[in-house]
Amino acid sequence: MKSIVIFFLFFFPYVICNAQSDCTNDTTMYLVAYNYIINDSTNQGKSISVSDSIIDLDRFWFSEDLIALPMEKVKLDKYRANKGYVWYPPFYSPCIALLFGNNSQHQNDVLFFSKIEDNMLRADLLSYKRYADKYNYDQMAFQNVGRIYLFVFDINTTFKAVFSHEIIYD
Repeated sequence: MKSIVIFFLFFFPYVICNAQSDCTNDTTMYLVAYNYIINDSTNQGKSISVSDSIIDLDRFWFSEDLIALPMEKVKLDKYRANKGYVWYPPFYSPCIALLFGNNSQHQNDVLFFSKIEDNMLRADLLSYKRYADKYNYDQMAFQNVGRIYLFVFDINTTFKAVFSHEIIYD
């Protein structure tokens, strides 16, 4: 019995982390994206916290930006169709929680990340509204203005391209 408990204590975190995908590669990409965002000139002076949940963020906003990257454009344009136009619900990410778990609750902006798929990562940076649950994406996006990002990575987890737009949510 003791060996079963020990097995689960060591194996369970590995399973949780790999449920999203490879935590090691993901960690690198999330950190690179985060550092880009906090150093983006449009975000200077902002205090940013990171949600520990993965959000299914739409990619179609960036279709025209990927003209110079035709393979990525095809993947992006087929992203929703390949998923049957079904959005997955937000889910807790132990990788993101470990990376950004010490964020202060007093930050004025919240960063939401998507799952990394096809070496692409989406992120939304939203201003905190006092009447919203700070880490509830739907409440935060409702009638708000934010900055959206698409990161395209090479196989070695370095930037291939980064795009961003300001967006007004209805």
